[in-house]
Amino acid sequence: MERLPKMRTINLPYVDNAKAVGITVAINLGVVLFLNWPDGINYSGVMWDSLFCSLITTIIGMWIVYAGLKKMRASGEMPSQAPESGFMQKLPQNPFALGAIYAAVFAVLTIGMNAAILSFFGLGAMSFAAWAVYKLVYATVLCAKVVECCIFRYVQQDWANNGNPDVKATKTTGAVRVKNPLPKISIFTEMFGGVTGNIATSILIGSALGGVKAQTDGSVIIAPTTIEGIPITGLIFGLIVGILVTGGIVKAMNAAILASGPAMLEAVTESKRFSWMPRRKGALMCFITFCVMGFSAVALPSMMALFSKSILDFFQFTVFITAYAALISGPLSYVLRRRCMQPDYIQYALAKANAAQK
Repeated sequence: MERLPKMRTINLPYVDNAKAVGITVAINLGVVLFLNWPDGINYSGVMWDSLFCSLITTIIGMWIVYAGLKKMRASGEMPSQAPESGFMQKLPQNPFALGAIYAAVFAVLTIGMNAAILSFFGLGAMSFAAWAVYKLVYATVLCAKVVECCIFRYVQQDWANNGNPDVKATKTTGAVRVKNPLPKISIFTEMFGGVTGNIATSILIGSALGGVKAQTDGSVIIAPTTIEGIPITGLIFGLIVGILVTGGIVKAMNAAILASGPAMLEAVTESKRFSWMPRRKGALMCFITFCVMGFSAVALPSMMALFSKSILDFFQFTVFITAYAALISGPLSYVLRRRCMQPDYIQYALAKANAAQK
């Protein structure tokens, strides 16, 4: 059976959220099938769904997280590297009271987010297929965030030490670190940077392909993105993402391997799902880039067709491609990290570093 390295850092979450996400997604898709087949849903229906989805997700997430962490606290397996938060410690320890607060907060955020998205893209209604896909994505993201916040409250020392300030929860099953899920200024900076970066890239690509034209009076005309032309955009986007993401992750993983040394080999087990990929950076980058280009060229027009959007203006396209990049970045990063954690790659990286030193 494949196992992950013991020395891994778990950013999210300390309690495995697969169960919470699985139950939540199954229930939500069941609701979609029961209430919205075959006619789809309108704008007001999405708003009501946002409210009930937030309530259901919070109940499931709180139930699973609280039960799991309560058992861990009893056995002394709480994380020792959880960041302290004065704000979180002011929230109630009682799961019912905390759940009520979380449900209200996430309901407001979810309703606001979905209202903004539907209004921005002019989606007054969605077909059943489009709504099922949209609900799958937003319910999964919502569940992950709810679980993170539930965990973050109960790994605080005021609860984790079981009311005894002289006892610190230090027993762990590995080098485990809990991430602070509360938004920071850096998150919004990264989001702004991602949007502005896509704007600049779109203008450059549009200038090269003729979609952006400067007029003699100094004005600039930016042609909208059509469903017929977006496959080319997908190819270019895949090329850029494949090169940048692969290069960045391989560089970071090589640094981690060199810092750990040969000891890392004792903590990993080969997985044939990842070990067949190329080891050399150039070959791996070409492989990943080719896959992302092909997938994006098909996925982008398919998403536009699914939501009945044959054309996107410049700002709609910028948000659309930024959201798409955010969705694929997680799986892409996961695949690259797992490839770099295979024994053959670790041996290759160490041998290459040793040869460079001689």
